[in-house]
Amino acid sequence: MLELINFIQEIVKNYSFGGIVLGTFLSSSILPIPSEAILVSAGLVGISPLLIGIFGGIGSSLGSLVGYQIGKSGNLFLKKYGKYFLVDPKNLKFVENWFKKWGDVSILIGRIVPFIPYKIFSIGSGLGKMNMKKFFILTLIGSIPRCFLLSSFGFLVSLSKNIYLTIACFLTFLALPPLIEKTIKK
Repeated sequence: MLELINFIQEIVKNYSFGGIVLGTFLSSSILPIPSEAILVSAGLVGISPLLIGIFGGIGSSLGSLVGYQIGKSGNLFLKKYGKYFLVDPKNLKFVENWFKKWGDVSILIGRIVPFIPYKIFSIGSGLGKMNMKKFFILTLIGSIPRCFLLSSFGFLVSLSKNIYLTIACFLTFLALPPLIEKTIKK
């Protein structure tokens, strides 16, 4: 785990905002890297959470367009190749019901709240043929505060200079998504 933290921090140190944009793009699009790891690690490096929020929001929003396009390609594609994008048919049904209940605001909720697997919301938006410009704007509006919040956490931990606290907080951040997902599905 410490190796992952160090790897992400090195990318952020070497590529600064480009590393944040690239990391959040990949996290939002195709790689099963938790964005929480990228954003908290960027905060740990000591970069301004406000700037991480902006650049992370841009990368995350651009990456979400990949999921949107995958969803737009339709159910047949997802049934055949969805497993490669970590798309579970039960999650798609959950998102479909969520969209019926909450509509466009579900994009904002899915992006703002940390630990919600928002790739599925991107795919669901494409499946639902949501207007792409509207989807992108809502995703950007929801992503910036989320990125800011998560990077602020890392930034505050970095001020403590306590490696054990840093590792404990990082592991907590990685453990919470499955717990929240279980709770949401109940």
